[in-house]
Amino acid sequence: PEKAKIEQLYWEISQQVVLSFQGQAYIPEEIRKLEDSLGDQYLCNFSVFQSLLDHWALGQLFPIMPVSRLDERPSREGTLVDITCDSDGQINKFIDLRDVRDTLPLHSLKTNGNGLEPYYLGFFLMGAYQDIMGDLHNLFGRVNEVHVLLDPDEPAGYYIEEIIEGNTVVQSLSAVQYDENEIKRQMKAQIDEAIKADRLKPSEGMRLLDDYERGLKEYTYLNIGP
Repeated sequence: PEKAKIEQLYWEISQQVVLSFQGQAYIPEEIRKLEDSLGDQYLCNFSVFQSLLDHWALGQLFPIMPVSRLDERPSREGTLVDITCDSDGQINKFIDLRDVRDTLPLHSLKTNGNGLEPYYLGFFLMGAYQDIMGDLHNLFGRVNEVHVLLDPDEPAGYYIEEIIEGNTVVQSLSAVQYDENEIKRQMKAQIDEAIKADRLKPSEGMRLLDDYERGLKEYTYLNIGP
């Protein structure tokens, strides 16, 4: 408890030190580094190893910016972390006007009646190379893809040619030699055993099995939507 209190006090003091330099013409490098260390971490629904492999492997920088709330000035600074369990699944270097910065200007998240509002970021100039090189680390598969073609004859100036759905859970599992029928059989056997031992009601067991089989057919990433 004492260590936690000391750490909390350290970050509170650091925050006040950074605030005391706001508006000054010259900010020492040490204060800039301290400000970067106070940045937020935004958890993003993607895998660095699948979608931005060259950033992890080579340190290549890609243009990244919010595509939500473009009429609002960002009020936060943060780094981006993915939903893999790997500590390397993060982005903490960003393209600046003349240099590289350690944080990205972001907006505070908003809530509505359904919880947090979706907040979208754009990752640009990735191209087919990242798509081909993407890795199944943590079994996060290929992402959903939309082919958009520009056409001046269309009212909006473009049209969607094709939508390609990303990998499902069972597709990613099959890539590492798991058989769909076998894992379903094993799950059913465990549920049957739990029902016989009165640890689970039959109706609960069937509902659990239905949820499990439905989940195998779903996207490997979080489904965020209405």
